[in-house]
Amino acid sequence: MRAATDDVFAARDKVIKFGQEDLAQVVLRDDDVGMLGTQAGVVEMFTEAIAHIRDKTAKGAMQLGQFAEALDKAADYYDTQDEADFKRLRDLEKGTG
Repeated sequence: MRAATDDVFAARDKVIKFGQEDLAQVVLRDDDVGMLGTQAGVVEMFTEAIAHIRDKTAKGAMQLGQFAEALDKAADYYDTQDEADFKRLRDLEKGTG
């Protein structure tokens, strides 16, 4: 479960990087779309779409982080249970349980 938690945190980090770094480099300018594209508002639509994608990636990263934290708590619980079970078995083996 710990490995799965680490994988989910790694996925979150990749989503954050994509939204904050990779998409930040994606830029469209009026010169890129020509006069008709400029008049049609292509640059504005493109910029809005990128902003929407960045917003979605931020929300997705937040959800992945929450999921990873929940997995981590579950792993802590199972570790605690394992320790308690081991102690009970050891006590039974010694005849004190």
